[in-house]
This record gives sequence, structure tokens and C-alpha cells, in this order.
Amino acid sequence: MDRIASWVRSNVGAVGLVIGLLALWEAAVRLLSVESFILPAPSSVLVDLWKERSYLLSNTPATVIETWAGFALGLVAGVALAIPIALTSFGAKAIMPLLVATQAVPKTALAPLFVVWFGFGLTPKIVIAALIAFFPIVVNLAKGLTAVEPELVQYFRTLGASGAKIFLRLRLPNSMPYFFASLKVAVSLATVGAIVGEFIGADSGLGFVILQAINNLDTTIMFAALFMVSLIGIISYGIVGLIERALFGWQIASDKEVPSTA
Repeated sequence: MDRIASWVRSNVGAVGLVIGLLALWEAAVRLLSVESFILPAPSSVLVDLWKERSYLLSNTPATVIETWAGFALGLVAGVALAIPIALTSFGAKAIMPLLVATQAVPKTALAPLFVVWFGFGLTPKIVIAALIAFFPIVVNLAKGLTAVEPELVQYFRTLGASGAKIFLRLRLPNSMPYFFASLKVAVSLATVGAIVGEFIGADSGLGFVILQAINNLDTTIMFAALFMVSLIGIISYGIVGLIERALFGWQIASDKEVPSTA
């Protein structure tokens, strides 16, 4: 109960803002008599969430699987690329510019090609989610691995530490705040990637639900599905945050401490 009360106190501003925006949305729709197929009221969306809960929940696991599988694949690829980019001149001069160039290509343009290559199963959605998720991991981890004071590196070398020991005991621990910050972004982007993949070709998933709702001009169920997508993103973000807190909670706590000037 103490943790719940603490969470409520620390997030009362955010909760109040969300409630206020929903109330404003509801009032605007009612006062302006906006048609539901243009913009449904939040109350109507909540009603559809309950009425169509079985339909929405049955399509949620596919999106969750695609999100986390894509995130895992993007994580592996991101770490594998970030290390040579950070530690070798070839990686910084050759790999990084190539990655930046590939990120300029819209993933929605590649999605139909992945369907041709991999079919209509989970694979193309996972690949798209991974492609969208891995770039922030590469950039942030590479930055964290290189954001080390040169004096510290020199000190380790004077103690006889090898390049591997400097990496494991200095560069890698130093990169963890950057790394987990990138994971929080990446897992959210992986959700977007899963939905983009489902738009191109799928017979299940929340992206499929949204696409069907658009075709039927059922904007209310579309917003209900979008709520479920947002919920997946929020929960995924929270899971990464919990892992970070479990592994580096002491560091997070120390970062919040403000040194006394008295």
C-alpha cells in the first residue's frame, strides 16, 4: 500500500493531466455534436473496449509477440553493431554512415517487400519491428561506450589493464545509463513496427483490428484498439524500467541525490 500511495503522489500531476485532457475531449465532442465516425467521445471508446474485449484481447497476443521478438532481434543487432562503431575507426567511419542512410528509408516502403520475402506470418512483422527498434540502441550504446574520460582510460592502462578489461570494467558500466535509455525508446518503437507490419498483411493483431475498423468506418473500435496498443507500449516501457531498477537501482538513487552546499 505504501508503494501504491507513493506512486500516486509522485504521478498525481500526470494522472490529473490525462483526466483533464479526456474531460476536455469528452466535452468538445458533446458540445460540438461531433459525429462518432469522425471523433468518438472517450466514454464511447470505453464502452466499446468493454463490449469488444474478447475481440481485442484475442488479437493482442500477436502484437505483443511481434513487439518483443522484434525488440529482442533489434537488441542483438544493435549491440553487435554498436561495439565496433564505438571501438574501431572503421566502424565509426563506414558502418555508422551506412546505418544513418538506411534509416532514411521509410519502413512502410520496405514492409511490402518483407511480405514478399517472408510471407504473411510473424516474420515480416518481427523484422520491421527490429529495424525500427535497433537504431536508437546502436547510437546510444556507441555513445555510452565512448563517453569515458580519457584520463580514466589512461589510468587503467597505467595499471596494466588490457583492452578487454578496460571495456568490461570501465566502458561497459559507463554505457549502461545510455543503454537502458535506448532500450526504453526501442521497445516503444518496436510496438510501432509491429503495427506497421500488421497494416501491410495480417489476419490477426491490433494493427489488423485498426485496419478493419478503418475500412468499416468504425472509428470507435479503432480508438479502442489504439488504446490497447498504447497499453502494450506503456507496459513494455515499464518492464524495461523495472529491469533497469533491479540491476542499477543503487545508481538511479544516487543520481537523484542532490549534494548539500551548506
